[in-house]
Amino acid sequence: MTKLDGMTMHLNEDLIGRVEAAVGGQSALYTLDGGHIIVANGPREVVSLIRAEKVAILRRVLEGPDSVEDAHLDTPPGLARLSELRPK
Repeated sequence: MTKLDGMTMHLNEDLIGRVEAAVGGQSALYTLDGGHIIVANGPREVVSLIRAEKVAILRRVLEGPDSVEDAHLDTPPGLARLSELRPK
């Protein structure tokens, strides 16, 4: 997300309960614990960013890292990746 001062902010999207349109193309993000954050992104962009992050996480779980940079996200010892469990 983009903060009102233009800086980038990373949020745990699992803690966002709802997104509402705010003035000036901004969004109010309401967290499950009752807090809220105003961001410069519009509601459609917020939802799009959340969906893109969820897809990226699921893709890494199912298919493994996308790149060498993602390789540090290796599965801990003793756990198998879902892609290793799927029948081929």
